[in-house]
Amino acid sequence: MVAFVAVMMVLTGCASIPTDSAPQPVQPFNRQVPTSALPTPQQDMDPEALARAFLRATADPRNAHASARAFLSPTAAKQWDDRGDTVVLDDASLLVDERTDTSVKMRLIADNSGILKVNGQLLPANGRVETTLTMTRTTAGWRVDGALPSGVMLDRRQFESTYRLAMLYFTDPAAGASGASSARLTPDPRWFYLGNYTPTDLLSRLIAGPTTELEGAVANSFPSGARLNGRAQVVRGEGVKVDFGGLGDMSDSARNLLAAQVIWTLHDADVAGPYTLTSDGAPLVPGHAQEWRVTDVESSNPNAVQQTSVGLNVLRAGSLYSIDGQGASPVAGQMGTDQRLVAAAISPNGTRVAAVQQSPGSPRLTLLAGTYGGAVSPLASGATISRPSFGPNNNTIWAVVDGKPTQWVVTDSGTRVTVADASSIATVLRGPIAQLKVSPDGARAALLVSGQLLFASIVTSPNGALALTSPRIAAYNLGNNSTGIDWATPTTVMVARDTPEAPVAQVSISGLPAVGLLSGNLTPPLRTVAANATTVYVGDARGVLRLGSTDGQPDRSWTEVDGGMSPDAMPILPG
Repeated sequence: MVAFVAVMMVLTGCASIPTDSAPQPVQPFNRQVPTSALPTPQQDMDPEALARAFLRATADPRNAHASARAFLSPTAAKQWDDRGDTVVLDDASLLVDERTDTSVKMRLIADNSGILKVNGQLLPANGRVETTLTMTRTTAGWRVDGALPSGVMLDRRQFESTYRLAMLYFTDPAAGASGASSARLTPDPRWFYLGNYTPTDLLSRLIAGPTTELEGAVANSFPSGARLNGRAQVVRGEGVKVDFGGLGDMSDSARNLLAAQVIWTLHDADVAGPYTLTSDGAPLVPGHAQEWRVTDVESSNPNAVQQTSVGLNVLRAGSLYSIDGQGASPVAGQMGTDQRLVAAAISPNGTRVAAVQQSPGSPRLTLLAGTYGGAVSPLASGATISRPSFGPNNNTIWAVVDGKPTQWVVTDSGTRVTVADASSIATVLRGPIAQLKVSPDGARAALLVSGQLLFASIVTSPNGALALTSPRIAAYNLGNNSTGIDWATPTTVMVARDTPEAPVAQVSISGLPAVGLLSGNLTPPLRTVAANATTVYVGDARGVLRLGSTDGQPDRSWTEVDGGMSPDAMPILPG
């Protein structure tokens, strides 16, 4: 089956959500730099054309933005401080305020659609950008001649055509602390200009470490002082050769984790192996061949999905039903007979279940957890309890109880309860946390606050304390009418919205705006969504509908799910 959910390369403005029924995958690793992609100043360019060409030329960061400096006068080129972040502009307008035969003063007004950090992280942004450009006629034609703001302004369409996305992978902090040789890997999305999109550039950023927002949520196997000895060598038909330095006395388990980070970062950027990994000329891991393949680090596959025989479930009339080709069947045990359930979640491997139960004769709610198809017992009670969420650990459950994000780790020896510090959320958006869904890798949380989607990192301190840190708006064009969220992959969240326009949207952690899915035969309001890498299910005013692929081709409409067509039905998938 063709993967349905993928990161979009389409960039959009912040005002609305475009609809695209067939999301496209990230562009693969490309060793060729398009020589015609960037404009150069021409003698016959008028001031407006030259200004727009300048904004496109800023896409190339090499040699202190030499391509863009060609559009400046010698004085302006010398004075321009291009260091720092890049503002990605959309819908730019140029308004001429003053014009003579030899000079033009104009205002640039545009939408701020994103901030590209110097480390390649793209952060969503909104608002307006306004600055003044002064143009002077020279013997070579018009040139920008005047003070420019510090940093870089880049046309969105040029960013779209000349930058590519790559996922750098970092490890679970607990793995390094425990000495494990394999770990759960977390993606850290970075954008690379095509001319800098090489294995050397990818690995240099990997060695430098994760973005600030992931600090504490992930770890880097590369120690301080680690480096590349020369450039990574790409040999056609023979893979990539990389020699590292500064690794010191790292243990074999730490070196295995390092190899997993390197190989999955390169593999997911379509840099083909085998991967020859050495440390100062010697094998990276003593006793392991210099050549590595993906199969050597398969236990850390960041794209792996836990195997389960449990498929789609539907919560309706207060009970949990399993859906198969014959329709709906009550799940064995209390979950299938309760008739008081208002929300539920199933663990990634399908062995565990958590549910929110309406207390009889009382407005209070109870959080239940136990074996899927077996016995369950109460974990907590409260006036409000959000839909529960499992992390990558099948024994770890999250829910927001009376406004407090709480984690339960259920083991044979008992249950450990930890309330997470969520005070940072209010610095971005005030209001109660209505929903919390943990990403498949466990490093991030998707949150619904006042109808808006936020991303936050999940940090566990050495003493076991939990905190939701570095919150940010996930996509400014999503609005504040979201009603349900679910992680489809470690990089993509599906969102149900109470609106007839793009009622289902996908949001990437990469910093891109939200993209809407097909909406033609949905009946708002949408109440909930469940998704995996191939299929999306929603609960609308009629019941549960499905969008995925059939016979390898993307569906062109939502399909009713047999056994799920009830106005109160909610879809539930393992994960």
